[in-house]
Parts: sequence; structure tokens; C-alpha cells
Amino acid sequence: MFTHQIKMLFCITILLLVGCSSSANVTPTPSAPATPIPLPATPALVTPTAKTIPAFEEADCAFEIPEGFQPRCGYLIVPEERSQPDGRMIRLHVAIFESTNPHPAPDPVIHLIGGPGSSALNSARWILMRGGAEILAQRDYILFDQRGTQYSDPYLYCLPYDEYLWDAHEQNLSLAEYYAGALPLLDACMEDWQNQGINLAAYNSVENAADVNDLRLVLGYEQVNLYGISYGTRLALNVMRDYPEGIRSVIIDSVFPPQVNLDLDIAANATRSLGKVFEACAENEVCAGQYGDIEAKFYAVIDRVEAAPVQLEIYGPYRENPYTVYLDGDLFIDTIFGALYSMVSIADIPHFIQAAYTESYAELTEPIGGAIGSPASTGLFWSTTCGEEIPFEIGVKEDPEIAAAIPIVLREHFTEQYTLNVCALWNVPPAASLENEAVISDIPTLIFSGKYDPITPPHWAQLTAETLSLHYYYQFPNLSHGVMRSNACALQMGLAFLADPLHAPDSSCMNELGSVEFR
Repeated sequence: MFTHQIKMLFCITILLLVGCSSSANVTPTPSAPATPIPLPATPALVTPTAKTIPAFEEADCAFEIPEGFQPRCGYLIVPEERSQPDGRMIRLHVAIFESTNPHPAPDPVIHLIGGPGSSALNSARWILMRGGAEILAQRDYILFDQRGTQYSDPYLYCLPYDEYLWDAHEQNLSLAEYYAGALPLLDACMEDWQNQGINLAAYNSVENAADVNDLRLVLGYEQVNLYGISYGTRLALNVMRDYPEGIRSVIIDSVFPPQVNLDLDIAANATRSLGKVFEACAENEVCAGQYGDIEAKFYAVIDRVEAAPVQLEIYGPYRENPYTVYLDGDLFIDTIFGALYSMVSIADIPHFIQAAYTESYAELTEPIGGAIGSPASTGLFWSTTCGEEIPFEIGVKEDPEIAAAIPIVLREHFTEQYTLNVCALWNVPPAASLENEAVISDIPTLIFSGKYDPITPPHWAQLTAETLSLHYYYQFPNLSHGVMRSNACALQMGLAFLADPLHAPDSSCMNELGSVEFR
């Protein structure tokens, strides 16, 4: 597995893995079908004729509507570049789910999904299953696909690149061989988009935030509430900074603030999260008794499959027959890393490691398939990464003490080099320095983090809280990425905050939280 794909898809992973039930425990989701995932056809670019921009154009819902819901759908029409208001226009697909309350609150919740590059509308069923009904009992709930993502126009998806990712695992390519084959595919997609007149530099958090504000304006809301997860928290912070007048309250869950270094810190964050799981298992009598030293077994498996990769049949999204995937050290690391995203799968990590240690590899086929990845907006991901992250990470020195605590195999795996290689060819300029600075705001903000989160660790949330004067911060000791969607207590607190954002929500339910129940 190649680490950048895990980063691009961490929001999709959490939507598939995290449940939200009426109790404090999560409910595992059904296994994915062993059939190809249909990809939507990229819509032909339509030049809007609206005389007033931004505008909202009513339209049929282009995504699969979850059973029991009847949203009002349409397209937000905005300039691709707001510095060029008479230039190219783009369309963002929007779904307004109306409140079930006969007297709803006047301010809706706008859902900001992560990635960057994930599709909120493609995930609508999962989002609505995990607290959506409870939100709709209070107020309207708005989902939209950000610029460049699946149901918006244009959709910046590089199919040959994602197909090649699966092919590379089937061919057992080394990292160097993979890089050599992947870069030309990305370059070709980038060139094709540019030949269509698409400006990749406009697919960034600043324009994304302006889209959110324009959506509020065209739908006629005086104020809205934002709920962001992962990259969606970064987007929420941008909106808070640039358009504070339209925001009543904000929930940021699993926080990715602008001033951190995602690519430089990923090895340290993964090491921290893994260490928490190893420690929890060692302290759990049942887990320790059943599986022994899972940390030692984890590294033993990496050494073994790296020396002699194991062939496994894994179903992927692009063909009916399974792929013959080679499980090597990198793919095993990414499989366990992907499992760190939710408590549903964290509970299985000791079992996964033990299965691999005893060479019962067939038990890992589903999490391995999830680790390889699913479709997302290639263009939005790389434009934000190359414009907003890498320029501010080059030359930054790591903390020697933190660096020394990272095992060599994880440091070598979570390398930044491939990202640097892609950004060297990606045709976007560095973002303004403001995009690397903490957001200062007095908007009421509820902040959630999970102890085991491998990609947006709790200390990032704490760092963010330092410059938000009216915030309420809670770290959940038994959760990971996507707190409010994976725990009834967190959802209860989120709903209380939405009802009254000027006071801290009742957090007494956190006293009843249990520890990880390992399988």
C-alpha cells in the first residue's frame, strides 16, 4: 500500500467503518459486496447562463437518495476563480434535507466532509444513519459535494491513476517502481484538465470556504451551523476566519488545523496511535492472555511478508474477478493503520495481527481491500496538498526526541518523498502564508478528538482550541477518528451544543464510557 492513498481516503474510511447507535457502543457496518463499485460518469461541463452569480439552480438529485428521505436538490453555481468573476463557472451539487420538526430552528447544519476530495452525497446514507435523523429533528441538514468532487461539475477524478494503484499491488511493484509508473498518469490527468480550461489552483480551501458562504447566501439563511470532520474541520476553520458573520456555531471533529504539518507528522502520529493500541491490549487481561505481545508480533509480520510477500485474492472496484494482491510489509502496515480509524476496527487489530502472525491471511482480505482505497477527487486532494501543505513543510525540522521514538520501518514507510515528487509536477502555486496560521475566532465551537486517532491526533485539537476563545473541548478516551458519528454520548453532546452553543454541553455521559472491547 502507498501511504498517500490512505491520507486521501481517511474520511471515506471513517464513513464505512464507524457506526452510531442508541447506546455508547458502535455497530459494525455490513461487509462490502464482492462486486465492482460503479463509478459515475463525469458530467459534461455546462456553462451556466445565470446572470447573477452565485446562484442556485434546482435539479434532480444525481446521487442515490437514502430510503425514507426526500431532499431538495440542485446546483450552486459559482466562479471557478473569484478573482475572475466573469470567467469559468462551476457547479456544486447540493441536497437540502428538511427538518422533520414542524417548527425547525432557522439555522441549518451544513456538513463539511473530509478527504480532501470525498463525496458527501455519495456518503449520504452513512451520514444520515449516524446522527442525521437526530439533527433533522431540530433543523435542516445540508450536504453538498465540494468543488472537484464526485457529483459536482467538473469532477476531477483520475481513473487511470486509481486503477494503477490496484494493478501495482497485483504486480508486486516496489515503491520506486510504483512511483515511476504513477507520476506520468497523474501528469496526464493534470494536462487533460488544463486542456479543458480547468485551473487546478482554484481547487483549494479558500475557494472552498467561499463556496460554503455562497451556499448560505443563495439558500437565504442568515446564519448556519457547521459540522466538519477531518479535512472538513480545516474547511470549517477557513469559513470561520473568512466569513464569520454567517456562522452561528461550529462543531469540529477530528481536527486538522492549518498550522500543522500533515505529511511530516504522519509517521509520529501513526506511531503514537499504534502505541496506544499496543498498550491497551497489554493492560487488558483478556487481550493480553489471548494474543500475547501484539507489538512484537506486528513487527515480526512486517519483516516476514516484506521478505516473502503473500499472494491473496482481493476484490476491488474495477472488475468482477478478484485481484491477486501481494501482501508485503507496506500493505500490512497500511492495513493496520487503516484499522486505527474507528473503534469498530481497532477492536479487531489484535486479531488481525494474530491472524497474520499465524499465517491465517484470509482473515485479512476485507481490511486489506479497504486499505488499498476507493475513488475520490484526485484533483482536489493534490491541489490542496501541493498548495497548502508542502510549501510550508519544506525545511521544517522535526523534533529530535519525537523522531527518535519512531521505529525505522514506520519512518521509511510513511515517507514524504512521493508527495514531494507529485507536487513538483502539480501546477499550483503556494498558498498565501495565512493558510499556515492558526485561526483566531470567538464563534462558539465544540471540539471533539479521539484518543486513538492516527491521522488527526488530540494534540492538534488542543492546539486549535488555544486560539478559539469560546470553545468546549472534549477528548474521548475510547474513540478514534470521527467522534460524533461513532458514539451516542458524543452525538448527545453535539445536539445539546447545537441547541445552545453559548453554554458547555452536559458531558456527564462521558463518565460511563467504557474501554476498548477487543475481539
